[in-house]
Parts: sequence; structure tokens; C-alpha cells
Amino acid sequence: MRTSSLWPLLEGADLTARLINAEQLDAMEEIIRACGELVQPPTLLKGISIGEQYYPEPHLRPMKDIDFLVDQDALPIVESALLRIGYRQRSEMPPEFYEAHHHTTPFYHSQTQVWVEVHHGLFPGWSLVGSDKVFSIDTIRAERRPAEFRGRLVNRLSNELQIVYLASHWALGFQRLGGMVAMVDMIYLLKRARSIRWNRVLEWLDGAVAAGPVYLLLTYLARHRLVELPSGILGELSRRQRSFGQASLTIVHALIDRYVTNGREFGRLVSERTFPILWDTLLRPRPPARRLPVLLWNLLPSRLGLMRFLTG
Repeated sequence: MRTSSLWPLLEGADLTARLINAEQLDAMEEIIRACGELVQPPTLLKGISIGEQYYPEPHLRPMKDIDFLVDQDALPIVESALLRIGYRQRSEMPPEFYEAHHHTTPFYHSQTQVWVEVHHGLFPGWSLVGSDKVFSIDTIRAERRPAEFRGRLVNRLSNELQIVYLASHWALGFQRLGGMVAMVDMIYLLKRARSIRWNRVLEWLDGAVAAGPVYLLLTYLARHRLVELPSGILGELSRRQRSFGQASLTIVHALIDRYVTNGREFGRLVSERTFPILWDTLLRPRPPARRLPVLLWNLLPSRLGLMRFLTG
């Protein structure tokens, strides 16, 4: 309500979001213009894609950085263009880290304060889903769809690949605040997409590691009646994934409810240290009989932590 004493704070937050988003959209347009026709149109990823595509207004989708994907052989051209328009590469990680990564060292513009990540893949090969066929270069190329960004030609991922990508990125790089954003992304995509080829999604996920994250996110949203899915889809997804039984699924849903959706503080039982261990252990595909022993082993204090406890 506009009569609320908190209304000026909300207006201020909205204005700030609009200004930051406008700066990021301007930056993306400048990058596309700088690359010109020297490379194929970039494929927009994450917020820069879905915010304009499915959100009521782009600024409602917060972004830490701009993510887009180009072919491997186009990287030198794109990076040269970024350097030419004022970006510089910055990272706390050593250059060797990015040699096996799915994007190059991030770029930063000191005047606009915009961060850019230039991807040549969706996940690194060493990640949990890195060997899934759905994230192969051939699949990505087949699932690029021509689109426009401020009147300029770009690509976006198909709705189907975006579903798998969003869920996998959400689960594998899980963060409490970022987790909320990814859930809203999926809600808007499923509500506003004109059509979704669910058969294609099921085909990709048959035996794939990514089936677990997709099943987890969609069951959570469906449980809270935030999305409507075709009849039988969750059952088909359940049969294709190897991460969750009913007990483990209930536990992870409860973790999301308590520490993400409801924003509860961590405590002794579930702490900042144990939460990611619980999450990662339950997410990985493994037989139910091995899950509890692995979880208990992973929850043991590290040698450094034990030494600090004994000498503290």
C-alpha cells in the first residue's frame, strides 16, 4: 500500500533495480554492437535472457553479471571486442582454473561496474552434469533459437533446454538467495512459455545426472502449487532420476522450506558448514543403502576444524 511507511523504501529499491538493469542491458547491446558481424550472434543465458523473455519487466529479474555463450573459435574475437570497449579481466582464481572451466576469466568495466562472463559451454566437463548429453555442444547448437535483443539478432536456448539448464545450475551452484531467483525463473518460464516439448526433456534426462535437479525443483514448485505440469510428468521424471527416493526428497524439500523460502537462520544441527554437505550428498545419484553412510562420513569434522575445536 502506498500509505505504508515502508513504501518509500520499496520505491527506492525499484528505482535502483531499474537503473542497474538499464546499465546491464545497455552493456549487452554495446557488446553485441562491438562484436558486429565478426561472430555468430551470441546466445543469451540466465538473467539477461529470461528477464527480457518471460518476466513482466526485465528489472524484476536481478543479475549479478551478464552471461552469454559463443562458439569456442569466437572467443578471441569476443574478448578483443570487450577489451576494446573498456572491460578488463578480473578474478581471484588463477588463470589455470579457467582452462578447464566453461567460461573464460570474467570481465569487469570500472565505469559501468558491469561484470560479464563469456561462456563456451554450459557446465565444465568435471562438474556433476558435465558428461550429460543434454549439455553437449551438439545439443546446445541444435537447441539455439533465433531471437531479438533491442532489435539486434541474438540466440536464446529453447524452452526445453532452459528448463534443464536452470534446474541443474540451481542445484549444483546452490545459494540461498540465488536459489529463490532460480525458482522464480522456472515459475515464469513454465507459466509464460507457449509450448514445451516434454518428450524431448524426458528423452534427454533418461539416466542423466541432470534428471535429479530437474525432478527436485519441479516437485518442489508443484508441491506448493506454484506451477502446473502435464499429468504424469513428475512420475516419468521420477523413473529417470537416481538421486531421490521419497525420504531424501522430503528432507531436501524441508531444507528448502526452512532455510531458503522461509529464510530461517542456521543452527547447530544444520549449520553453514553442514547445509552444503547435506545438499550435495543427497543430490548425488547413489543407491539408498549407501546414502546414510556417505552422509555421516561427509559430516565428520575436517582435520583443521577438529584441531581448532581441540585447541580452542
